[in-house]
Amino acid sequence: MQPRNDDWTGRLSEYLDGELTPDERDAIERHLAGCDACAATLEELRRVVERARSLPPRAPAADLWGGIAERIDARAAIDARVVPLRARAPRRFSFTLPQLAAASVLLAVLSGGVAWRLASRSSPESGSSAGLQARPGMSSANSEIRPSVDTPTDTIRVEPVGLADAEYDSAVADLQRALRNGRGHLDPATIAIVEQNLKIIDRAIDQARQAVIDDPSNSYLTSHLVETRRKKLDLLRRAAALASETN
Repeated sequence: MQPRNDDWTGRLSEYLDGELTPDERDAIERHLAGCDACAATLEELRRVVERARSLPPRAPAADLWGGIAERIDARAAIDARVVPLRARAPRRFSFTLPQLAAASVLLAVLSGGVAWRLASRSSPESGSSAGLQARPGMSSANSEIRPSVDTPTDTIRVEPVGLADAEYDSAVADLQRALRNGRGHLDPATIAIVEQNLKIIDRAIDQARQAVIDDPSNSYLTSHLVETRRKKLDLLRRAAALASETN
């Protein structure tokens, strides 16, 4: 079967650039001798190449990097924003599209495993003003926040929760129950973004847990898992508190 003309014309640029083997060049030259259409296309390509070579070098009229850098910085500033789950006047809550996109971008970073530890992390405050009740022998690096559903979500009493799945799952269940009880007071857009972000965080937790299983002696991976779990608890706590405050 003879190659179609498209197959030949697709190789004319390689022929002009001298990138074909001798056998391939001979085959194309034999085809060109009997194909007027391909020969005409080759001549057009040659004229384009000659015109391009005849053009003098030309510097940009102005330095374009300044404007490009400004747009990059502006986009980075938008992506760095976090969806604000703050209480407002008694009404249904909603977020703008840029806010929803920013939250997804932030949490997608977590799902990819790119989590950076803060250079200086403030230690948990002691006493009732901090709302924490330390458990003996529990270090702050391996602690998470466990709520108590006996009090309103905006004044949740918390205690450190370790890496154990049972304790973490219990804390999540408490907050999810509080959120379910108040979700009727939230705007559908708010509910949608909270649920989407929870799915993203859950994927990040699964990845972090598997990484710890594969390398249990790696303190960074352990810290990353604890931090990711803490972020889920924090998101649930804020959403539940928001639902409670709108009652």
